[in-house]
Amino acid sequence: METADFMKTIDTKGFKCPQPLIMLKEGLLGLEAGEMLKVETDNDTSLKNLITYLRDQGVEPEVNSSGKVHTLITSVPEKELESTDAATYCSTEGPARDYVVCIKSELMGEGDIELGRILMETFVENLKLQEQLPTHVIMYNGGVKLAMKQSPLCAALAELEELGTRIMLCGTCIDHYGLQMDIGVGMISNMVVITETLASAGHVVTP
Repeated sequence: METADFMKTIDTKGFKCPQPLIMLKEGLLGLEAGEMLKVETDNDTSLKNLITYLRDQGVEPEVNSSGKVHTLITSVPEKELESTDAATYCSTEGPARDYVVCIKSELMGEGDIELGRILMETFVENLKLQEQLPTHVIMYNGGVKLAMKQSPLCAALAELEELGTRIMLCGTCIDHYGLQMDIGVGMISNMVVITETLASAGHVVTP
């Protein structure tokens, strides 16, 4: 298989299933049939599940391993991707502790506005101190404003991202508020990926 040029590389190192599968499906949706894709993982279970998923889509990936890191090289399937829940490919290894945090507003709770801002800032600052970090922080509606450059929480969210948490911003919400040029942290996503991430989460926390 030709490996010189890739349209996209997906780095799933540090993530456990179903996140690598969700990231793979997200990457495949952005490419044309027949184009090449590279996926990296450092989790043996995720490797097996990624291979199984790709085979079910009609492609046979090439696998190379170096130490703990595995690299899959695959072409994008010719047929339309099956709408399979990524979690169905994951092995059950005891109760899931993975969780996703949803932030839908600049405020935490209802009532006093200034108090709501303070509570949200405190929540996010403490979130990065948790022993078990969220796999994702999904921000939608007014919550996307907290990921903007001028937001007092931009730095804390950037720290979370550096620690391995994916910060996902609702693209429709970004467009609605006209914030395309103000994004300070995170990646723009769509409702298909957001819905699948929430459905696959061990549990969801909404402050």
